[in-house]
Amino acid sequence: MTPYFSVITASFNQGAYIEGCIESVLAQGAPDFEHIVIDNCSTDETPAILSRHPHLRVISEPDRGQSDALNKGIAAARGTVICWLNSDDRYEPGAFQLVRREMENHAVIFGDTREIFFDGRGERIQRAQFDRREDLLRWWDRSTNLLQPAVFFTRETAEKAGPLREDLYIVMDLEFWWRLSGVAPFHHVDAVLATQLRQPDSKTIRQVYRMFRERQAVFELLAHSGFAARAGMSARLHQLAQTALTAEPERVRFYLAQSLCENPAQLLRPAWWRTLACSFRQP
Repeated sequence: MTPYFSVITASFNQGAYIEGCIESVLAQGAPDFEHIVIDNCSTDETPAILSRHPHLRVISEPDRGQSDALNKGIAAARGTVICWLNSDDRYEPGAFQLVRREMENHAVIFGDTREIFFDGRGERIQRAQFDRREDLLRWWDRSTNLLQPAVFFTRETAEKAGPLREDLYIVMDLEFWWRLSGVAPFHHVDAVLATQLRQPDSKTIRQVYRMFRERQAVFELLAHSGFAARAGMSARLHQLAQTALTAEPERVRFYLAQSLCENPAQLLRPAWWRTLACSFRQP
């Protein structure tokens, strides 16, 4: 049977989470899916877990990073619809049934995402938002909110958009959405389709600063947005500094300095000075 869904999962030493990912796909009850796992020769319990699930298509070999692994999976996919699910993400019950219905009239759909935090904050629902393709160029604000595991696209549109950029470490999804949205419109589904585990080893948790800088490098070249982008980046860096007061106090003054480099007008803002003063009161 030719699969309708091709689920692509890139993995490396994610044995603590990957079985939940696999089981969330199986729980969809879809008779026509394939789950392709590209594993970068994991040395933890991942190989043993994968061996317990003979339905998986496993590619176990070295890769050049997450984008390379995902490109291998997309190239191997046989399904009509491609789903990209990280090993520490999950699909919500009934997601495939809803996606199948919506994909009858659309080439790309996106939905909301449940976030589960490991720092005591519990969980929250991230409402997806994507009104205009050009909003992706405003990488420093929150006008676009596309959560990767809740985006589904046809294999045909992926082939037209081209592969993920292997030179990107974190924002390869946003750059891919930019190209994909030039091929087909994105359709919003008002439902929670996936769950993201915001666990402490996640790249987007550990390397937020690098994520902002990578967004800047990718989209500033496209937008030529000048001062507005620098001011926006400065504000995001100040927010990072405020967050770091409790989480990473040693990073506060670094973020504040970077914020000042982007927009020297921060010196005129009392909030910037208050954050700086608080950084010296940390133990």
